[in-house]
Amino acid sequence: MNISRSARILILALGLSTAQAASTDASFPGSVPVLLGNDAVRKDLSLTRSQRAALDGLRSQYKADARSVTARHPQSAVERAAANATLEKLNAEYNARALAVLTPPQAQRLDQIAHQTLGGWMLFVPRIQDSLKLSAEQKALVKKIQSEGKATLDEVNKEFEEGKVSLQERLDQLRAWRIKESKKLMRLLTPVQRRSLETLRGPAFASA
Repeated sequence: MNISRSARILILALGLSTAQAASTDASFPGSVPVLLGNDAVRKDLSLTRSQRAALDGLRSQYKADARSVTARHPQSAVERAAANATLEKLNAEYNARALAVLTPPQAQRLDQIAHQTLGGWMLFVPRIQDSLKLSAEQKALVKKIQSEGKATLDEVNKEFEEGKVSLQERLDQLRAWRIKESKKLMRLLTPVQRRSLETLRGPAFASA
């Protein structure tokens, strides 16, 4: 699978974010403020100067608030769970604030870009599950893959924090994990559901 540099940035912004967790926010996966800092996305959406300035401010605030949580390095399972809950709430809050800066057509286009970039990862979003009419069994399998993914993410990040892997090795591992996870999710869908998901992609996004 050939992925351009900009597409890799989008994958990390959407799926990993500063919160270091796969968000399941009802409206959008990942960090919207980080995603909207990508030049290719800004160009595609034709953001105005005032929109860019507002989003730059939100992105800075988001990163600072997220760092204040992750800098504590929670050790116990209870502490990590509490930190993750805080980060997910923070992510959802800033996602909503960033999306509010966009016009309805821009928000719709951003959603299409997410579909093109994330593929099967969009199945983590409840509204997408409902749109595709996933069965109870399919939803349970999606949740299982998500839990397994978070465990992998925690392990890779722990190795990085302990100095066992470099930053580039961490990014390479997380990128490979994202692609593998996306394929697993897509295999859960019926042919009809795959076609329905395909219709949500819109015009091709020039990420390169």
